[in-house]
Amino acid sequence: MGKRGTTGLWAAAIGVCIIASIVLPMLWQHSLVDLKVYRLGGSTLLHDPSRLYDVQLAGTVLPFTYPPFAAILMVPFALLPWPVAAVVWTLGTVLSLVAIWRLSVPLSSALLLAVVAGSLLLEPVRETLGFGQINLMLCALILYDVLDRTHHRRGLWIGVAAGIKLTPLVFLAFLAVTRQWRALAHASAGFLATVVLGFLIAPHASRQYWTSLISDPTRTGGLAFASNQSWNAFLIRLTGDLDGGGPLWYVLVLLTGLGGLWLCRVLWLRDQRLAAVSICGLIGLLCSPVSWSHHWVWVIPLGVALLQVVVPRWRVLAGLAWFGVFTISPIWWPPDHDNRELGWSAGEQVLGNAYLIAALAVAGVLARSLLRAPVTSGRKLPAA
Repeated sequence: MGKRGTTGLWAAAIGVCIIASIVLPMLWQHSLVDLKVYRLGGSTLLHDPSRLYDVQLAGTVLPFTYPPFAAILMVPFALLPWPVAAVVWTLGTVLSLVAIWRLSVPLSSALLLAVVAGSLLLEPVRETLGFGQINLMLCALILYDVLDRTHHRRGLWIGVAAGIKLTPLVFLAFLAVTRQWRALAHASAGFLATVVLGFLIAPHASRQYWTSLISDPTRTGGLAFASNQSWNAFLIRLTGDLDGGGPLWYVLVLLTGLGGLWLCRVLWLRDQRLAAVSICGLIGLLCSPVSWSHHWVWVIPLGVALLQVVVPRWRVLAGLAWFGVFTISPIWWPPDHDNRELGWSAGEQVLGNAYLIAALAVAGVLARSLLRAPVTSGRKLPAA
């Protein structure tokens, strides 16, 4: 590319950054409240570990909901002054966003700057930043562990991620169906180590979490809330049953798990590794009882995987449609809060479940792409 083309790319990248810097403050809110809850977990662990799941953030009803190992990791942030902790955490989140893009697609420095700045406007990203959530960090960690086949302890970081937040456990199934046995052993050992460490440091809280709290999704908030973009929430809003999706939810979870893991395996066989790991992330989002919109940071690698299989003449339109949905976030257009979601009309159901619907459409596109280029008979999976 000539000097003029390079200059143009940098000018465009800087333009995107300026637009993001103007728009983002209008959208950013929540005052890093989840980071405050994380620090509460770390602080409680220092002073009275047995009360880890009994305390609530002052002025709120928000408890610590993650496994004990997550609280252990939050101890350093509890010790830091709040302004320092907030800056370090936010910087780590933005660096994780950079890592996700770098792991997903090779880009020049100018384009990387542009897409990172632009993706700050994606609702799952800006919500993660606004809440001080950990989602982008976990996504980057998992992508690195799966896609970088050069490090010798592949799978270990998946186990650590699952010890912080349970939803990454689905990637153990991913390693199993793709026959990455060594990585699966590392992931299992890593996860087990986080559980053991939790019992050693906070035995009472660990027993409480692993025997009762783990099966109580109500601790995380109202399941009907529009932000919850999972099968469970979809069924709750559709049927009006606040107790959950019931037997139909179990059926959908089973079908999503089996069908999704089959698709992961075939995509991996086709060397479409980014698509395979992104579909696995989608399985976790759909099947978890609670998948808040800020959990949906997997839209970035999933969107890149979509653009890799779309024919060139439709690529721009597909990219605008996919990332556009998560920028304008129509899930917030219908009435929400106080279970008003239970009274949605048919049109509001479509808007309010837009993330789930869009993700199913992309999964269908990825599955259809396999018909154009079927898996070679007898082809073996790459060695772990």
